Amino acid sequence: MFITRLLSFFTLSIFALVVKAESYADLHASIERISPSMKVVSIEETPMFGMYKVAINTGDTLYMSADGEHFFTGVMYQNRAGEGLVNLTEIAQQSARVDALKSEAAQDAWVFPALGQTQASITIFTDVDCYYCQKLHAEMGQINALGIEVRYLAFPRAGLGSPSHQVMADAWCADDPNEFFTEAKQRSHDKLPPLASPTSCDNPVADHYALSQQLGLAGTPAIVLDTGELWPGYLPAPELARRLGIN
Repeated sequence: MFITRLLSFFTLSIFALVVKAESYADLHASIERISPSMKVVSIEETPMFGMYKVAINTGDTLYMSADGEHFFTGVMYQNRAGEGLVNLTEIAQQSARVDALKSEAAQDAWVFPALGQTQASITIFTDVDCYYCQKLHAEMGQINALGIEVRYLAFPRAGLGSPSHQVMADAWCADDPNEFFTEAKQRSHDKLPPLASPTSCDNPVADHYALSQQLGLAGTPAIVLDTGELWPGYLPAPELARRLGIN
């Protein structure tokens, strides 16, 4: 009897694995039906029975039934008695951002170090042609003086091969990348043509852009904390410090 039950257990376990594998195949097929250019990045079970969280290469997240025939987009909340609402979607997205900041591509960044002791470090996806990126960068001295290190990753909103992409690639290859980057933002703000390009070199702009798409970022500046929390848009230096808990 024990052997029979044990065999039944293993049979059911194997069957469950096969069903899960088939359901994953259905999820991949469903994504391809939406668009052949869409690819699955990851699939995870959710606390909702029969529902899977599917991350795709556009940076979007879909919640799909096991057969792939139904899905929805949006935010999934946990609402347990006595615990209050928990935004499960944001928790997962924060984890994805933390992983992105640890990636090899994110290690190559323009770094504007804090003055004195570093109180906090933030990563900002930025564009040279973005008005609020220019406004934020104009406060860089004040931001650094508050003990905040800023790490810039390139997000040319016009896409790869655009003029802003080229300017940021040029900035990376300059003798003084930070100075070139600062002047490029100022010249764009003043409606002046970009500086003459220095010698070309390998640069991380395309990899930075790929990260921005992977994370589903829609605009600049996009401020990402080490915890993975995202603050979209411009924040004045004092407000930035207040939110970071810096007096």
